[in-house]
Amino acid sequence: MPYVYTIFSNFKLTFLNYSFTIIMSAKTVLKEGSTELEHICELDISQQATHQRLVSLIATISLSSRNADVIYSMIMRGVNIFRLNFSHESHEMHSKTIELINEALERIHKETGQIRTVAIAADTRGPQIRTGLLDGEVFLRTGDNLRLSINRDLYDKGNKEAVYVDYPNIINLTKTGDRLFIDDGKLLLHIMEVGVDGLLCEVIQGGQLNNNCNVILPEIEIDLPAVSEKDMFDLQFSMKANVDFLFASAVRSAKNVKELRAVLGEKGKHIKIIAKMDSKIALSRFSEIMKAADGLLLSRADLGTQIPIEKLFITQKSILGQCNKAGKPVIVASHILESMRTRQHPTRAECFDLANAIIDGADCIMLSSEVAIGAFPKETVATCDILCREAEKVLWFRDLFSDLVSEVRGELDAAHSLAIAAVETAKRTNATLIVVLTTSGRSATLVSKFRPRCPILAVTRCGRAARWVYMHRGVLPVLYTSEMISDYASDVDARVQFALTSAKKWNIIDDGDPIVIVSAWKDGGGFTNNVRVVYAFFEADRVDCLFRADRRKSRKNSNLQMANREPEDKKSFHA
Repeated sequence: MPYVYTIFSNFKLTFLNYSFTIIMSAKTVLKEGSTELEHICELDISQQATHQRLVSLIATISLSSRNADVIYSMIMRGVNIFRLNFSHESHEMHSKTIELINEALERIHKETGQIRTVAIAADTRGPQIRTGLLDGEVFLRTGDNLRLSINRDLYDKGNKEAVYVDYPNIINLTKTGDRLFIDDGKLLLHIMEVGVDGLLCEVIQGGQLNNNCNVILPEIEIDLPAVSEKDMFDLQFSMKANVDFLFASAVRSAKNVKELRAVLGEKGKHIKIIAKMDSKIALSRFSEIMKAADGLLLSRADLGTQIPIEKLFITQKSILGQCNKAGKPVIVASHILESMRTRQHPTRAECFDLANAIIDGADCIMLSSEVAIGAFPKETVATCDILCREAEKVLWFRDLFSDLVSEVRGELDAAHSLAIAAVETAKRTNATLIVVLTTSGRSATLVSKFRPRCPILAVTRCGRAARWVYMHRGVLPVLYTSEMISDYASDVDARVQFALTSAKKWNIIDDGDPIVIVSAWKDGGGFTNNVRVVYAFFEADRVDCLFRADRRKSRKNSNLQMANREPEDKKSFHA
């Protein structure tokens, strides 16, 4: 039987963000039984998950993690995106964070010879109503009365009886009986009376009142601009810092997303806007916001103050399901491993909660205060990585793929058709890896939409695309920096060989493994139309990967090499 094989040499390898702290098995592909029940019954609780993690990790950097060694450890543990929270820190501190991230990447390059990269996300505060300053300590008890005044004279004279709020229109939008929350939901008040200069409220849930606390009106759509003055200042910094994502707070409609894009303009057009689902108003306009944004972030802490607590888990499942159906990346955030702020181990409830977020379809998991101000940021990231991989073993990919394909309505374009074909081919050949040669990253993200069991290696020459695809489940970017070969077919083969050699070094593939290749018929974006299957093999004395179209030949070659090598080993031993 004729077969095709190619040998390559003299190429430059550039590796992106991978966790090398866990030994991966090329043969440990996520399995699926004949039925979902059988798949669940056959789960092996005695074996640690060793497959490459599919979901991405986002880590917030602040006081306890703003350290070169901690950031270095986070990257080596598999953090893909670092979050800068503009609600709490200055631009000077965020500049320091970016500097430390670059230092950690440089350290990895010096130690390993590998060029690694991570994405950076800017999290804006958004339009907010805030209280003023207090004249001394204020503790509110259930049943107390508190006046929220729009009188500027009270700005720095807040006390137990009256506190300033910086939103004059609050007296026109609220009515008797409305609820409001202060300080991210820690305090709950009911409005008893609306006056000409403020609101008289009864404290339903008391606690400590602090300076400049945010005020939430869950049933009211406030008329503040989508981009506040502070946000404008922060966005200018973010564009200069070359961030990759914008986590937009307090998005109330698709119009707000468009307003943010207008502010970013031409200079910031590369920044992907991830809209937060953090209010009851946003939930009521979920569909239009999802269509307008590049992705969504489910802020469970904020939503938990505005919807009944028993509806929160249903809300999570619904939002994640709709995002999966539409192919929009979705982040699950807030209280992921909250107890690890002060403890080295999470609670069992947190483990179950994180696992359910993975099973529900999250593309990314975001760690906030656990790693920002917690005592164990490195341990938290390591624990999250392990829990995510264990949860991924439970996923029932066969029906998930069928459901996602059946939800694609109407006539398919070439890109979607090819993505479905690639995942179907990977499923039927039990492929260990899907390699996508991509310019913009879009082809790789479309493959991710249909949730293959194996990782997707996105090979691109574009650094921006290599960071953007981190937002999508299962996509592992590699940056190919070699010069383009004039013969396009040879250039494709060179990139495929580069991808497979990279995968071998990361212990994702091994001899004889089937690999699905997705590529374009000519250079440039929008031309991807080719799916093929190859089988990897490796020469005994080198890591460089070669590939053939015939699996049997590939295995024969590997066995023959080892057989030929054995006498030499024995000869050396006797000598």
